[in-house]
Amino acid sequence: MYMIRTALLFVASVAGVGPTAPPGGPAKDDPAAAAVALKKGDFIIFFGDSLTELAGKEEPKKHVTKGYVRIVREDLEKTQKDKDVKVEWVATGGHTVPDLLKRVDKDVIAKKPTVVVIQIGCNDARRIPKERFKAGLEELIDKLRQANISVIQCTLTSVGEKHDGSNRDDPKLEEFAEIERGVARGRKVPLIDLRKAFVAYWRENNPDNRPSGILTYDGNHFNQQGHEFVAEQMLKTFR
Repeated sequence: MYMIRTALLFVASVAGVGPTAPPGGPAKDDPAAAAVALKKGDFIIFFGDSLTELAGKEEPKKHVTKGYVRIVREDLEKTQKDKDVKVEWVATGGHTVPDLLKRVDKDVIAKKPTVVVIQIGCNDARRIPKERFKAGLEELIDKLRQANISVIQCTLTSVGEKHDGSNRDDPKLEEFAEIERGVARGRKVPLIDLRKAFVAYWRENNPDNRPSGILTYDGNHFNQQGHEFVAEQMLKTFR
């Protein structure tokens, strides 16, 4: 594996994880492309909105058998069983970055996780100015890192699954996803680009350009296939 910048390694090692770039390619120079090497006793919290809340609750039962949180937990228990990694979630439907900031001290930092995965943005893109979103996301990452917690940033996912960019909110979603990519690069934290992965998946698996029913049951909230796909993207980041 290639080693990325010493400063990034130091920040991550304080929290018990060590980011390293995946083998091969130009990603070695991009901290946002780093993988996270889990250490024994690591505690991961997925932090976000309804997408994470429903993943944790595994609801609605009509559409979800196993949420991405449990899929990730069970996979790590099998593949990294010697490390005894703990996986939980903290999330509320409808939340935005300002909401996460209000609860991060009591609901996340107080639990003493070593890794926090932020998965947020669909609500923000439709409700708050992009400047507030960017500043809030940077503040959130800074607060977590000041508590010696390693952060992984996700891009937002979808509000509509048409693959040709014709979903009503696509322009805003793309704009906010790009902000998340920039914040990850600027703050030198690993990035899970769910938006990019979703769009690529639709192009290959949604030939009829349907607005939902591919990775979501309503264009936004994950169905079982969506949970499995999201878990797959999450797990690529952990080593």
